[in-house]
This record gives sequence, structure tokens and C-alpha cells, in this order.
Amino acid sequence: MLIDAGNVEDGEKIVERLQQLGITNLDYVIGTHIHEDHIGGMDKIVENFTIGKVYLPYNKTTTTKYYERLLNAVKAKNLKLTKAEIGETFLIGEANCEIKFVDNTEPKEPNNASIVLQVSYQNHQYLFMGDAEKDVEKQRNWEDVDVLKVGHHGSNTSSSKEFLNQVKPEIAIIPVGEGNSYGLPKPEILQRYEQMGSKIYRTDIDGTIHMIDNGEEIIVQKVDISANGGK
Repeated sequence: MLIDAGNVEDGEKIVERLQQLGITNLDYVIGTHIHEDHIGGMDKIVENFTIGKVYLPYNKTTTTKYYERLLNAVKAKNLKLTKAEIGETFLIGEANCEIKFVDNTEPKEPNNASIVLQVSYQNHQYLFMGDAEKDVEKQRNWEDVDVLKVGHHGSNTSSSKEFLNQVKPEIAIIPVGEGNSYGLPKPEILQRYEQMGSKIYRTDIDGTIHMIDNGEEIIVQKVDISANGGK
């Protein structure tokens, strides 16, 4: 399974990295929402791998070129976009995946359409928040998780105290561009996770982060992919 595919210019880099890992097919490709930094490179993924299902929130009004390229790539492979639905579950090996949230009504703020996915493997829980903001966080009760992919790149639009008091992540992963113009992650959000006792990893500081789960422990590795031809 692949969740999101970065900006337009990231597509080929992700293809290269997945190929380095020996991956030839993806059973599930999930675009959490329609912003470029999440699906801009997804057409390259669809073009270069054998694909099972492609999940996106329902959207009928977006006219961006990168979204059009994704639609064309999906059509060229004789695939269709699958509309995500809350409560839907599927298996990847022994891991159970459940869609905890999605808004298919095309909300004014696309972040709040985000597909939020929880992955359970043996005794470990992972929660991938996309760019879901506080309005999403307060719409349901959340389970305690081991690993949280932090919502909206560590922006103060997400990671409310109420939400964190429910999920209590041991590990918080923040995907964020180095030197980004938004000042992310926000200092007050970092402090909030630190006060929770979460171990924080950031892609702008730590680079590519690999996590290996053997069912008993989660091993975190920071990987310099430039050493083997990646970027």
C-alpha cells in the first residue's frame, strides 16, 4: 500500500525508490485528498506499477492539471477511482486497515476531506491522518495508537489537545519539507507532542524514515537513500 505521492516533481523519485525496494505492484494506492503535495506525483505511480485499487475522496469539481493526469493514468490502466467510505476495511498480509474518516461531500477545505486510515498489526496501531484538521479530529472518538502520522505537516490547524489526549502516540512522524515557507512544524505543536511524551521524527531533519514492525517491537531507522541512488 502507498499513501500519497508528494508533489508533481516527487513522482519519479518515489517510483525510483519503490523500484529500489523491489516493489512491482501495489494492491492499494491511497490519495488522502486532492492537494498537489499529496497526489501530484501519483500519476507516475499508476503508470509504473501494477495497481489494485486507487482510493480518493469523491471529487467532481477539481480541474487541476495534476488531477487530470492522475485520472488519465487510471483510465489508461483500465482502472477506476474507488470512493473511500468510513468503516471500510481491507487486509494487507496480516495487517488490518480501516478507513476511520473521509468526507465525500467536497468540503470547502479539501484537507477536511482527507482519508484517515488506521492500520493494526498484532498489538500495534498506526494512524495516518492525511491533512485532516481539528474539525475532523473532533468528529469521532479515537483509539490509543503506537504511531501517528501527524496531520497537516505539524500545522496548528491539527493536533488539538483533545485529539492527542485520545491517541497518545508513542511515536509521532511529521512529514515536512526542509526550510518550508510555512514555518512547519509549528513550535507549539512540537511542544504539545513533547508534553505527551511522544518520540518525534521529522523528515526535514531525519530524512527518510523506515519503520520495521516484527509484532513485538517497532524499530525505527533513519535512512540516507542518496547513498544507493535515491534522492
